[in-house]
Amino acid sequence: MEASVYLWDRQLVENAQGNQEDRIVAFKKDGVFVHFYNPGNDDDKIIGGTLSIVEEGHKRLLEWKPNEANLPADEIDNEHDTQVLSGSSSAVVGTEVQDCSTGQEISSEMRCPPSNEGKESSDPEWTVVNDSGHSKSNSVDHESFELAMDAVPSSQSSPETTVPNYAFSVQLQEIRYIKRSNKGLGWPYIVLEMRDGGTLPTLHFHHKGCKKFLKIVETYVPTAPSTKYPRTIEILQDNPNALAQSFDELNLFGADTSGQHHHPGAFAKKLIQDPVTTAFSGFSKVTNFLQDMLNPAETMPQSRPMHERASVMNEDATEAVGAGRIQIKQDDSSGGFELITCAQLGPRCDPLRGQPLDVETWNNHKDEEGRIIDPDGIKEIIFRGGIEPVLRKEVWKYLLGYFEWNMTQAEIKSYKKDKEDDYYRMKLQWKSISADQENRFSAIRDNKCLIEKDVTRTDRTRIFYEGNENISLKLLNDILMTYVMYNFDLGYVQGMSDLLSPILEVLAGEVDAFWCFVGFMNIVQHNFDVNQMGMKTQLKNLRVLIQFLDPKFWDHLVDKESSNLYFCFRWLLIRFKREFSFEDVQTLWEVSWTGLPCPNFHLLICLALLDTEKQKLMQPECGFTEILKHVNDLSGSIDLEATLRKAEGLYLQLVTCKRDLPETVKDILGLNK
Repeated sequence: MEASVYLWDRQLVENAQGNQEDRIVAFKKDGVFVHFYNPGNDDDKIIGGTLSIVEEGHKRLLEWKPNEANLPADEIDNEHDTQVLSGSSSAVVGTEVQDCSTGQEISSEMRCPPSNEGKESSDPEWTVVNDSGHSKSNSVDHESFELAMDAVPSSQSSPETTVPNYAFSVQLQEIRYIKRSNKGLGWPYIVLEMRDGGTLPTLHFHHKGCKKFLKIVETYVPTAPSTKYPRTIEILQDNPNALAQSFDELNLFGADTSGQHHHPGAFAKKLIQDPVTTAFSGFSKVTNFLQDMLNPAETMPQSRPMHERASVMNEDATEAVGAGRIQIKQDDSSGGFELITCAQLGPRCDPLRGQPLDVETWNNHKDEEGRIIDPDGIKEIIFRGGIEPVLRKEVWKYLLGYFEWNMTQAEIKSYKKDKEDDYYRMKLQWKSISADQENRFSAIRDNKCLIEKDVTRTDRTRIFYEGNENISLKLLNDILMTYVMYNFDLGYVQGMSDLLSPILEVLAGEVDAFWCFVGFMNIVQHNFDVNQMGMKTQLKNLRVLIQFLDPKFWDHLVDKESSNLYFCFRWLLIRFKREFSFEDVQTLWEVSWTGLPCPNFHLLICLALLDTEKQKLMQPECGFTEILKHVNDLSGSIDLEATLRKAEGLYLQLVTCKRDLPETVKDILGLNK
């Protein structure tokens, strides 16, 4: 039997751990143990340590460090700068779990035969080819450790043989699988399998914390339940330029109308080193110049040759998975995922759409004092058919929470006066900042600069916004600047002007448009968080839905290096603003504002779009770049009514088998409430 042998330069590790200035510890858990089980003798060991997830510059590191102070002196190797680790770590399980202190030997009464559960090796035929075409050793930071293979010391080893004291530090993206132990088998443990097939020492959580660890991991790297192993999370491998290329191909931020060109140097280098964090952070505050900084078309191959593409599953396994429907159940007690069964869905219906809400119906739902009677019935009508354009100016104020449904007309009049005062007070705050003050107020200065650039290129083909001296452009600018004062923590983020533009055109009033925009931002605000948790969560949920509803399509996306779903980024960020015509976007938004038929209905709209285009996207020649281009070319040509019917049909199809749905899918669709 073979086990991985890890070597690393201790000085490098100590230097990294000692440099605290650029290190942020995102997760730290004591009481995480490595178990050493040697068949045939009684010198098994438990070594306690601390598990951490650390932000170090652009790196996201997983580190485990033993508690050396508690180890016997003869188990610490102080003579060599390089340590060689060998041995197979196995789960110590039993019906009764005894407390073992750090470094304590495991007696024969405590030891049980090791379990093979969760220790499957990766497919021996798996091959990883990095994007540059170079060998794996040229990948990411391999100076911290090297992987080799050696035999486990046999049971005839000398009694003096000791367990070395060691730590490890690896980048999260270097890990491919995180495999969980079976529930109830003593201490929960995880097996970390590297992308080249090696494994790190098995980590045992004696004092809980495993579930929290997995959740933290998911905030830093894209993950998905493995279709190959049970109770396993797969860390998806990012194409280093994929997100930047997605932004460029989808024209997410538009062109720089200033005509200035900016050197790609620092930002481009940082983007390639850590694409997700850098690009997310950049677009959140200062990404107006992304297209000028990078031209991925010149640096990336258009598609990877077939012989270089990795195969996640062998052919038989792919057929087996594709033939049914994978049910992925989350083990709440441990935070892991388990491949349970294949759930069969019933036929998908094609629901009928209705007529838009008209003036007569709207007035019939008002009482004598102007209160809205049966708002749920109004929402149902809007969900089925939208709103007649002449009514939007009034109804949107209710849908976006500016007015309460039970307000009388007298209450609305008084309320509007108060909100008008609030708006102009906040507007005066930024208007009264002098140029001298602004020079020392970088937050206001930077937000103002971003807004001015975005306003000049937002929907300028619309009559409402055309012309350089158009008053609507000034209102757009003023509302966005006032929102900066309203929400100091978030400020202005690129993409917000796309969301405000239709609202201002429909409401045609500065104050009303502002407060309706606030209501819309309350719905989508987390799309623009600096840490991008809102976008990461939506992409993760969309991956789960695709895996469950269409395993074959998911396998195709994995094969084409598109499982990150970056081609859906623009859809989610600005809620399909650029995918549909301006008129259709208004209908789509008001339908989604009803909250019907479920939370995250916009994710089902994504699924409906992908289902419609699936046959084209699954063509053999359709790789990552081709998928991006195809999605971008859909803009302005999508049938909204057909898409809404299909999205609702998907929902009804899932609801009919609610009992068989995985908990994760139920949570996404709000079926557990």
